Amino acid sequence: MTKLLRQTKNTFIRCTEDYGYITNQLLRHDRTYDEYGADLLKQISREPQSVDDIVDRLLKVYKDVDRQTLYNDFMEFATDLVEHKFLIMGETPEELDSKDDEFTYDIEIPKTLAYDFTQTAKQDVKENTQDFFLEHVQKTPRLSGLQFELTSRCNERCIHCYIPNGKKNTGKDMPKEKVFSIIDEFAEMGGLHVTLSGGEVFLHKDICEILRYCRKKDMKISVLSNLVLLKDEQIPVIKEVNVSLIQVSLYSMDPEIHDTITTVKGSHAKTLASIEKLYKADIPVQISCPVMKANAKGYDKVMQYANAHKMKAQTDFIMMAQSDCNTQNLANRISLEETEELLKDILNCDTNYKDITLKQPSIIDDIIFDPERFKTQPICGVGQDNCCITENGDVYPCAGWQAYVLGNVYKQSLQEIWDNSEKIKELRKVTQASFPQCLECEARAYCAMCLVRNFNESGGDMFKINEHFCKVAFLNKKVVEEYFGINEKNTKSNN
Repeated sequence: MTKLLRQTKNTFIRCTEDYGYITNQLLRHDRTYDEYGADLLKQISREPQSVDDIVDRLLKVYKDVDRQTLYNDFMEFATDLVEHKFLIMGETPEELDSKDDEFTYDIEIPKTLAYDFTQTAKQDVKENTQDFFLEHVQKTPRLSGLQFELTSRCNERCIHCYIPNGKKNTGKDMPKEKVFSIIDEFAEMGGLHVTLSGGEVFLHKDICEILRYCRKKDMKISVLSNLVLLKDEQIPVIKEVNVSLIQVSLYSMDPEIHDTITTVKGSHAKTLASIEKLYKADIPVQISCPVMKANAKGYDKVMQYANAHKMKAQTDFIMMAQSDCNTQNLANRISLEETEELLKDILNCDTNYKDITLKQPSIIDDIIFDPERFKTQPICGVGQDNCCITENGDVYPCAGWQAYVLGNVYKQSLQEIWDNSEKIKELRKVTQASFPQCLECEARAYCAMCLVRNFNESGGDMFKINEHFCKVAFLNKKVVEEYFGINEKNTKSNN
């Protein structure tokens, strides 16, 4: 019996004329392939197909290759992807379904906690896909990620938020018909990842229809929400569309502290209850716990809660000024002294930070090895492969950069803005070399360089680096080096 093949429900494939891309949202693994690999990937779909039929189609593309050689090539390619859980192979559709993985908390380490991106493949693949895309999109910018602020309304008034309260007070929703048309255009452009947010995304009355439409268009879906308004009947829809994750802010396990930050009494109880419901439904949740003066002494309990529930969690202790360049919210930012104490605490209780941040290769080594290559790289992917759209149709580089409008989808097509916006063209000229003072900085590997943070905090200058960011980078370096030094010393003494 001929073998059947299909991609897993958590695998997404996108191909261009010169490369192929495959990613698995459960494993957080991905690969890029050359033109030949792209031709092979193009033959694979979500529907079961026989390997023989796939090879027959490939013979029409590679007419000078004999069938057995092409069959062997494809089987080696597909078998490797099956082994690494990108694809499923079997003899019947039922067998394929039985082999397909689903997210669950009912295992020791849920797959959303996988951070090891190093893979062994039989084919010649790019191990670091992030570097590949950053450099590739510089030549041909390609929109693959879109954050969609479906509504500017919000039911909370968080004291640290980068969105001004005035915008929330007068907020509106984008009609679902317009949302659908933009998603259609994004799909035509080869888009992959949609992040649905607000405001508060569950204030949009058509959120379930929008989720289903994103699934219809084969999008990788993330949702950003405070979960206060999540309804029981929406949970099966979220499960049905197989979201990549739902990110929620949980500021403290102390209800009074959390509610003080959101300025909404009872918000903690509702958020926590929704997290528990999503947990029971086996829906991947990522907890975000921005640290500020109000919760600096209790954030560790949130990390412990996340770890106990096998949920991914992250912290952010730098904070961003408001998108209208108002810096009043930064009064809630912790001091450098508090930041140093926090960094030391993070090393003891934030397992994600230890497992990821501390094991990352030093950027300094890359600079020494190939400084010219590093200088030409963009700071990040904004304007290169992703952007953000708000409910009034404004398009801007990323969620916090709302004072830098690239265009408006009520006046132009998304494709036209992406290709022809003068502001986006200027943004694409910004590279690591635009910050010569940072290229050989000894704290560079610990730096959170961010153009929008520069912009919002300086009154609109993306090139003006805030002194606080630099000091935090050096603090980070100091604390990490001290941590490793102490542990290395203890290891030697024990031996």
